[in-house]
Parts: sequence; structure tokens; C-alpha cells
Amino acid sequence: MASNSFIVLAASDATGGLAQNLAVAAVRQFKDINVRISRRGRIVSREQIVTLVSEAKEKQAVIVFTMVSQAVRRELLSEAKKEGVVAMDVMGPVLDMLSHYFHRLPSDEPGLQYKATQDYYKRTEAVEFAVRHDDGLGLETIHEADIILLGISRTSKTPLSIYLAFQGYRCANVPIVREMPLAEKIYELDRKKMFGLVVSSEKLASVRSTRLKKLGRPDSENYAQLDHIEEELKCAREVFGKLGGIPVIDVTGKATEEVASEILHFLQKS
Repeated sequence: MASNSFIVLAASDATGGLAQNLAVAAVRQFKDINVRISRRGRIVSREQIVTLVSEAKEKQAVIVFTMVSQAVRRELLSEAKKEGVVAMDVMGPVLDMLSHYFHRLPSDEPGLQYKATQDYYKRTEAVEFAVRHDDGLGLETIHEADIILLGISRTSKTPLSIYLAFQGYRCANVPIVREMPLAEKIYELDRKKMFGLVVSSEKLASVRSTRLKKLGRPDSENYAQLDHIEEELKCAREVFGKLGGIPVIDVTGKATEEVASEILHFLQKS
């Protein structure tokens, strides 16, 4: 290992995600240091512990671990001490402290902390999906979406996508633009997950006019003109028709939560 390069092995008897996150957070406090953090999950047997410690010794690495099993923690610390490897038990002291506080022994079930927060991780993944599939992006994986929103500009596609993502739904949104054909990929997707969004032309003209002013542009542009918007909405409805008459939701005057509720109602019925 180069003198200015360091390795941290983040290990766990579950996924190793917590150990990795802790290592990353700690390493960020050191400036201008070249550190590689490698995750090692599902370390539960004597053989796996020996392999982990041997790897650390060979690479001159340190081990940060979050095993919940007391037996596995002790085994790892013993093996590390024998081989002269630095290993830090992050989970053990916390479990010991809480055990004294609660007057109760902790469970030794690996991954229990992950199960307790699986909804959190599901929402996080869904939000990341929504960001990667915003405004027509990520067409190559759009088939993985639970919900696909279609509509012209400023019909609340992005806010809805993010809101639905926080409910755990992977949501993609696709803009409909006049004189620009919808990607063929869209016509290959499951119609049951598609929803069209429309809004009052007058309301949209007001919203777009305000947006143009904030950008320092004149609201006389076609983007905010009523006749232009009505043509866009007509185009959108034609696209919805070509997609087999997918559900169309008017978002005029509705809160994001209200529109999301309508979408989920349709989704559960299909």
C-alpha cells in the first residue's frame, strides 16, 4: 500500500451499509487523505472472520464493524488482536449502553436494524429513481417505474413524482412537447401505470407568466400565451388518446397530496 493511501474495511453480519456509512462520515473529517472504503457484509462464520482479518492484514487496512451478534464481535476482535490488525467495534458499545438502560438483553439477529428501516430505504431508492427519471430522463429503465406521469410543462409532474416517491413509489415523468413525437419506448410500456396530467389553460398561463418574469424574460413569449397553451393541451390529450385512453387528471387548484391520492386510487383499481 502506498504511504499516502489507506483502506478501511466496513464489515457487518448484515448488509454492511451502516458500517460503511459510519466510515464515510468519519473519513470526511480528514482532508487530503486518499482512503478507499470497502464494504464486507454477511460476516457470520469463523471462516469468514479469518478471511476478513487476513485481507486486512495483507492490505494493511483497518476494520470498522457493526456486528450485532456478541459472539461474532468477540470472535472478530480476538482474531484481529492475534493477527495485529486494528479493528473497531462500533455497534457493541451502543448495544451495551442501551442494554443497561433498558434492563434488557438485545436481540442477536443480524440485519434487524435494516428491517426496522426498510421503509426508509425504499423511499430513498424511490426518490433517487424519480430524480433519475425526471422530465423524460432515464428512458432505458423507465419500465421499472411504478407510476409514469405525462403532461405538458408546468402541470406539476416533478412535484408529484417526488411526493409519490416519498410514499415509496418509483415514479417517472415524461414531458409532452408540441411538434416533438413521444419516444417510441413510451408506447411499449404498461398503460396501467400511466397517468396524463392537464390543467386549466388560464391557470397555466398565469403560472408560466410568473415563471418567465422570475427568469427576467417577457411574458409575451408563446410559452405563456393562452392560445399556445390551448394547442399544447390539445396535443397532450391526443397523445393520451393514442396511449389507449389512459386516466387523465385535472390538477387545477388541487394540492399535490390530492392529485397523488387520485393517482393511487386509479392504481389500486387497475
